[in-house]
Amino acid sequence: LKVGTPIHFDGSPNDTSRWLHSVIAYISINDRIYTSDDKKIILALSFMSKGSAATWAEAAYENAADLGFGKWKDFQEDFKRTFITKDVKATAIAKLSSLTQSGCGSLEKFNAEFRLLAHRSTVNSQGALIEWYLRALHPSISTQILRMDKTPETLEGWITKAEHFNVQNERIKSLRQGRPFFNNPPSNSSRKRDPYAMDVDAV
Repeated sequence: LKVGTPIHFDGSPNDTSRWLHSVIAYISINDRIYTSDDKKIILALSFMSKGSAATWAEAAYENAADLGFGKWKDFQEDFKRTFITKDVKATAIAKLSSLTQSGCGSLEKFNAEFRLLAHRSTVNSQGALIEWYLRALHPSISTQILRMDKTPETLEGWITKAEHFNVQNERIKSLRQGRPFFNNPPSNSSRKRDPYAMDVDAV
């Protein structure tokens, strides 16, 4: 198993969770090297060399000179309080309000991105999530769902119906064009995408 070296973090809320989990994975794979809390923290700080992250790292080094680096677990909590909790919810909500199916290129990619942002936003109102999803769907699909005798009452219900009508529309389109239709069902990753998933290359 091979995990790439973490990128340099600049404090951007869009990259915060992904970056932290890449560091955790890198340390886990190389656990024979990073055997102490100090080593783990120093590794993480070495990849915080840009933007607001660099300023935060500099303060951490100065604090460590007097008090030591402390526990790896405490470092992660301090990092989350500074870079994740403050910005990630607002950023996810802003993206949800502007995300569109056409902008994602395919319904499968759109659904995966919408699920991820919905999770990060921590919005629990099905009504709000459905409204965002409805506005973002291609009109040809949203219209078909709205014409149903009973529209879905949950986000997952809307996603299921959108996938159904998308396949139906593609089948009709292929018949009109006189070409064969091959239905590629949505992958498991799009159905239940882990918001903390990482890309790992097998050797």
